[in-house]
Amino acid sequence: MGLGERAGNSPLEEVIMALKHLYDLDLNYKTEIFREVAEYVSRASGRELHCSKAIVGSNMFAHESGIHADGAIKNPKTYEAFQPEEVGLERQIVIGKHSGTASLRMKFAEYGIDLTKEQAEELLPKIRSAAVSLKRSLFDKELVYIFEDHFGKRD
Repeated sequence: MGLGERAGNSPLEEVIMALKHLYDLDLNYKTEIFREVAEYVSRASGRELHCSKAIVGSNMFAHESGIHADGAIKNPKTYEAFQPEEVGLERQIVIGKHSGTASLRMKFAEYGIDLTKEQAEELLPKIRSAAVSLKRSLFDKELVYIFEDHFGKRD
């Protein structure tokens, strides 16, 4: 098996990104369309584009674990070899049973809610409990419902 065959990626994608980031060699490929091209090939071939596929999988830049997400928030290079936008993706902070207060505060900031450290610590057990009972990470609306249920409706 050659480079990338196990993950199902085109070896070219991996070589291009390796040359770009390890050797600072830009081959003038439009890497920002890698995800789009992968989705097209997936649809055309009738094969699923797996979420953990190297370079273009939707979970490649998703962070849930408390310390992992906190590291990615503070310095993305801690867990990401390159920016997600370089391959047509976005960084995601996922809130679930492994999340911590830093992730929670960042996620709520996306909703325009300035969650204090104390509020995050108070809310975290409820959020983790909901994620465990649902056996998945929580959707944005669910997080807001939990917040409003605990702290009351926001103005």
